[in-house]
Amino acid sequence: MPEKYSSLFSPVSIGNVTLRNRVILTAMGGTSFLGHDGRFNPHIRDYYMARVRGGVGLIVPGVTGVKDANGYLYEKEDIFLGPVREVIDEIHAGGAKYFFQLGAGFGRAQLIGLGPGMDEKMRNLLMVAPSDGIPNVWMPDLKHRGLTREEIHDLVDAFGKSALMCKKAGIDGVEIHAIHEGYLLDQFTISSTNGRTDEYGGSLENRFRFITEVIREIKKTCGEDYPVMIRYSVSSKMRGFNKGALPGEDYKEFGRSLEESPAAARLLEAAGADALDADNGSYDSWWWAHPPVYMPLHCNFPEVSYIKKFVNIPVFCAGRMEDPEFADRVIAAGEIDGIGVARQFLADPEWLNKAREGREDDIRPCIACHNGCFGISLVRSPVSRGVSMAHCAVNPTAMEETEWDLVPAEKKKSIAIVGGGVGGMEAARILTLRGHRVTLFEKTGELGGAFIAAAAPSFKEKDRMLLDWYRNQMRKLDVDVRFNTEAGPEQIREFDEAVIATGSSPRRLDIEGLDDIRVIEAIEYLRGYKQVGENVVIIGGGLTGVEIAYDLVLKGKKPVVVEMQNDILQVPGLCAANSNMLREIIRYYGIPVMTSTVFRGVENGEKLKVCVEQNGKETKIDADSVIMSVGYVPARRAAEALEAEGYPAERIHVIGDAREVGNLMSVIREAYELCYKL
Repeated sequence: MPEKYSSLFSPVSIGNVTLRNRVILTAMGGTSFLGHDGRFNPHIRDYYMARVRGGVGLIVPGVTGVKDANGYLYEKEDIFLGPVREVIDEIHAGGAKYFFQLGAGFGRAQLIGLGPGMDEKMRNLLMVAPSDGIPNVWMPDLKHRGLTREEIHDLVDAFGKSALMCKKAGIDGVEIHAIHEGYLLDQFTISSTNGRTDEYGGSLENRFRFITEVIREIKKTCGEDYPVMIRYSVSSKMRGFNKGALPGEDYKEFGRSLEESPAAARLLEAAGADALDADNGSYDSWWWAHPPVYMPLHCNFPEVSYIKKFVNIPVFCAGRMEDPEFADRVIAAGEIDGIGVARQFLADPEWLNKAREGREDDIRPCIACHNGCFGISLVRSPVSRGVSMAHCAVNPTAMEETEWDLVPAEKKKSIAIVGGGVGGMEAARILTLRGHRVTLFEKTGELGGAFIAAAAPSFKEKDRMLLDWYRNQMRKLDVDVRFNTEAGPEQIREFDEAVIATGSSPRRLDIEGLDDIRVIEAIEYLRGYKQVGENVVIIGGGLTGVEIAYDLVLKGKKPVVVEMQNDILQVPGLCAANSNMLREIIRYYGIPVMTSTVFRGVENGEKLKVCVEQNGKETKIDADSVIMSVGYVPARRAAEALEAEGYPAERIHVIGDAREVGNLMSVIREAYELCYKL
């Protein structure tokens, strides 16, 4: 292996368990043995084993509560001593370890089941907090009740019994979720969310009493040598309820401060914790614990490396830590003991092996989009048989490894692909791997399509890496790419099948003044085809429009966002971590946003005047430039031309935005599913 990664691939011990390297596959929703119905999830074995073969040191699944609406976790011993034990044995045989993640509940972060339909029994079970009156994160008008002492003691007992069940099943240790992210246990530790006056509130030691009792109960029940790792937020990054801080922002901490954190970490160690799996954030500042593309790489490293100075147990850092060179360097320097990585294992389960072999350019990167792994709801795929599971925008096989495992085509065909964007390149990749003869026609001189523009902002470095990865795959697979060729029926007629991946075109509005050269399309700005002045009005407050506003303000421009709907970022499936951070960016930079505002046109002159109507009142905004970001429409001309020439309809396959405008995840998944079957 390359010497430069020797520290990353060196062993490390958590208690009496030794990991083969310094990499933890950290928890994600939908990756536990148990589904939301409390039953064993048969798909999970393939997901785990693909990552074990990929070289991971330790696997930690998504959280499972020690008590929920289905009863106590320790009552499921038949599952744990049956199918769970079998999978654990396979994980061990592959060289990896496994810690089960146990939780006390969501507390004020409770999402599922909220609203007027919740019955009283469920409300009493789920709507809990350290003390009365704490507001719910998602519906702040809903208030939570405080847990009783008896309920706390019951949960502590349940942690011990659940951990013992895990030990009997051969599970190597447990991770407690968490003094992290603003879940129930974390809420107890923070003075702003704990107003108790008994032994579980007040001083730091009292606020940490619940979690330290949990640790001690597990050690008493399972033995002092049974490892307990704590998911730990070094700093909450909260400005208040539902208010988060941005990187570099000067603010007063409402949650756990960096100054308080060393004493808190030492309390956990003194209680018997064997390691800290650390980052930052809470549900009020979700983008720290689940960093989207707008967060810098290694965003949590400064705080996590700081906390390591105050404890003698291993400290692992999570949060965009998948760069092996950076990880190896800071581990070698003793600044942290290892890294926690989750989404990169979805994007490419073999990324560690590839890094170890010096094949970094072959790693398919996670682009921190959250479209598949962490949207508003988990994906329900046709092949997942209704089981909600984490997926991946760039890797359609994540969590469905067996169902979508590539096999050679029974009949090798000649297949034309029209369009060299991401959808076209994914189609070319899969078809070539299956043995078909592929020719890819691209009307320009470069591969990437509209995603080149999407990847243009400075904070989209991983998007650009994905484009490089696809282009590299085209070269490695020796795909026949015909540049500067706008394929028509005459080029395609001789092929057995045609895949149309021509993407979409900007939506055109029939409004006065748009012919001014200072009025440009979003894609023209992002590609750098046309420049903008200092004062820029963006028409459209969807994801593209808001990202452009952020890009402009980083360049010293003064953007204004105009949106017809009553709110910005009304994008189906957009993860709250992404949208909430963008809203805080707008707040921090003071970007004006006009919602419920209709764009009426542009008055041309020495200075542009953008005419809008808000609440029946017409307004004119001075601008140097206008960027149109009002959506896209499918570009179907190539498909229509084929159909008109009599090319058999059953051999024309329109995918991605050319069929229906979606996002990167829908484009890649459609290409994969089609080419899996051709």
